[in-house]
Amino acid sequence: ASWEALREQFLSTDVGQSFLKKDQDRDAGLLPNNDAKVRYFGESREKPRVILYRDMAAWCPYCQKVWLLLEEKGIDYEISKVPMRSYGDKPDSFMKKVPRGLLPAIEIDGKLMMESLDIMFAIESKFPDAGRPMFPPPGAQRDLARRLLELERSVFGAWCGYLFRPEMPFVGSNTEDFERSLKEMDSELSMNKESRWFLPYQHPTIVDMQYVSHMERTVASALFYKGYDIRKKFPNIDAWLAAFEELPYYMASKSDFYTHCMDIPPQYGPPFPSDASDVKNLRLDLTPKTGRFPVAWDRDAEPLTKAQKYMTDPQRAAEAAWALMRNYEAIVKFTSRPAGQGVGDWGRGNPYRSELADPYARPGTELVPGLSALLLLVAASLTGQYGKTNRKTLAEATRKVLAETGLAQVVKAADCLEYLCMRVGVPRDMSMPAAKVLRATLNEVSDCLRYNARG
Repeated sequence: ASWEALREQFLSTDVGQSFLKKDQDRDAGLLPNNDAKVRYFGESREKPRVILYRDMAAWCPYCQKVWLLLEEKGIDYEISKVPMRSYGDKPDSFMKKVPRGLLPAIEIDGKLMMESLDIMFAIESKFPDAGRPMFPPPGAQRDLARRLLELERSVFGAWCGYLFRPEMPFVGSNTEDFERSLKEMDSELSMNKESRWFLPYQHPTIVDMQYVSHMERTVASALFYKGYDIRKKFPNIDAWLAAFEELPYYMASKSDFYTHCMDIPPQYGPPFPSDASDVKNLRLDLTPKTGRFPVAWDRDAEPLTKAQKYMTDPQRAAEAAWALMRNYEAIVKFTSRPAGQGVGDWGRGNPYRSELADPYARPGTELVPGLSALLLLVAASLTGQYGKTNRKTLAEATRKVLAETGLAQVVKAADCLEYLCMRVGVPRDMSMPAAKVLRATLNEVSDCLRYNARG
């Protein structure tokens, strides 16, 4: 068995060809994707007038707003990706353009701009479409839009108080302020009877873009850290988010709860999580290291979208397998970092650097062959090569890999697989359902390794 043979076998199937076609369309600029370098919406393939500078992993909420607007308006643009400050040093070429290193930044006809809301208004001004406005003309609807933008800042502020400050009953309740702001937002959404958006258009506008990136993170963090389920408590917010989830370009930018809740603290500071036992258990359930077979979608606190509910586990697994197959050499080296040098150095002692990021870590080359065989096992199981994947089939396959490779550092190999498991990111690497299937598979193989190490 080899990576090349597995890839060839996978690409001989209709499913494999569908994933290859998506990659080809992405590279041609025809699909929204974190790895796209350019986007085209018409027949022209001239150099776009717009260059968007955004974060590497699609985790920056301010970059997401601008990305969504460009997609909704169908404006051709190039993408230049830059690390967020929490995940690595920005290149000198970017710092010369943007000395403060702020993201997002955008060039329109060679003119550079920062600040996401200013950028969105500049895009609307430079690329107007009277039949599909992203902000209302002067009048009552514009007044409403401006008031809604002010409310968004209130909702954001209430979230910051709720998540990042301790409760101080004699001063005021952070929870009450948070709920009050959400009720007002939900009420505003209920006022529009003509569409599911904030304004009476059949498409999302700058107002919706301004809200959705932080609301996506608010929903995730309120549940993860506090056990507060916004989508269950506020039906209009839920319906509005569901409307976004029907848009392919939004889903290309949408992260999962775990990824959000790991990238929020380095950006905003440490949260104040609930100590209630049920919330602790929920938090544990949403953490990748607890994922095992079978993934219990019906009990998962993180909801699937309407489209994701119709996907089968083999479809979710195939996406994860393809993500491994198309980039296996880099993934194997990444996975070997715990056996190398520098893991943990980047974030140590600095709360504004992600503890999950190791931009300068070096791989453990001695473990690369064994880890390559183990990850090949994972990818093969995800494609169904072992039939219906379960603990027994994985245990047998793991023992066979250990015998064939003579892998000596079995516990360290398990550490390496767990390292990868905790760093599978959404949407950077794959969609949320695929990520959960991959994480569960990695955990099962890691369990097998530790069991074998105990003899």
